Amino acid sequence: MDETIAVGIQPIEEMMGRLSARAVFGEPIREGEVTLIPVVSVAYGFGYGVGRKPADEGAAGAAPAKGSGSGAGGGGTAKPQGFIRIAADGVRYEPINDPARFIPLAGILLSAWSVFWIAKTIRAFARR
Repeated sequence: MDETIAVGIQPIEEMMGRLSARAVFGEPIREGEVTLIPVVSVAYGFGYGVGRKPADEGAAGAAPAKGSGSGAGGGGTAKPQGFIRIAADGVRYEPINDPARFIPLAGILLSAWSVFWIAKTIRAFARR
């Protein structure tokens, strides 16, 4: 493999290694006859760069046109979803309930409720 390509791929491979169940939870846990296997959702995305060297379009004695280029990057996330519980009584999936995910919804509902009552109060005073 070309050394330049290998150097460019190394950060991507390192990131993919960090985006795993082990990175979020560690190894599956065994306690007596019960084994817990972590479940995560992992997402990652990548971008790339490009460069362009324009043709020399300058008039005689003019400075040559400059090239252009741009680059991009990548990133990812690993979010715990739950775990699989394996025991003598069977296997079942236990989701992780994250109450913090409802905070934005509560804020939206409180705002809507406040706007409704403020508007109703203004209308009541405007009728008098």
